[in-house]
Amino acid sequence: MQENDKLKTISEQKKYTIYDAWERYGITKHWGTTNATRRLIELCNITPGQYILDIGCGTGYTACLLAKEYNVDVVAADINSRVLEEAMKKIIKENVGDRVKTKQADAHKLPFPSNTFNAIIAESVLAFCDAKKVSSEVYRVLKPGGVFGNNEGTWLKPPPVQVTSFLSKSYGMDVKLLQEDEWRAVYIEAGFEVISSTVYPFKPLQQFLGELRVDGIRRRLLAWLKAVSDPSFRRTIFEMDRETRQGLRQFLLYVGYGLYMSRKV
Repeated sequence: MQENDKLKTISEQKKYTIYDAWERYGITKHWGTTNATRRLIELCNITPGQYILDIGCGTGYTACLLAKEYNVDVVAADINSRVLEEAMKKIIKENVGDRVKTKQADAHKLPFPSNTFNAIIAESVLAFCDAKKVSSEVYRVLKPGGVFGNNEGTWLKPPPVQVTSFLSKSYGMDVKLLQEDEWRAVYIEAGFEVISSTVYPFKPLQQFLGELRVDGIRRRLLAWLKAVSDPSFRRTIFEMDRETRQGLRQFLLYVGYGLYMSRKV
């Protein structure tokens, strides 16, 4: 078998994941969508003139919202260069290039001096990282008294193994959701004072409609069309094993999202 044929065979065998939807099609995926984003910003008491870091900025929705409605300067950071391209398109479209700058960065080692930002926002980031290490980095680059607002997937109760397995398979990587008290413990260990934490159940219809508002119907339709024409997507659906199907059915009984606001002391 020739090398190109080998690569094609490997590609055809690859499973489709939610991460593929982010990277290939530039769509937004935040727990609780825009409603949760706005609640999180309100918790952080963002005021005009502040300097804000948006970690895992994705397609740039939150960074642009902060610049336009709160009159702040924002660094939109993400580890994925493809995603940052989508963020830059939105920044240009929203005409906020004077207030929002993009930066390719690993949240485990943020390329900023200590005591830089007034506030840091993260949405659906820590569960895909070493949460303790990222929280410590966030603490380091915040100014004294600065706040960390985090929207993170949260277990409503201890999940069975088939549910955690389904989640990781869906994303194609290890996803480490925690319960509310466990997330609070991560922030406290990093040095934060946890000011607020509230957990909400995951509502699929609300999530779907919220994502449509962010990305627009056209972009979502294009993403779906590309997905169903992808052999790896079709194979993932048709070859779903029993454990994965069981995890999918039980998923909504266990998963929610938490809005956490902590202060650097």
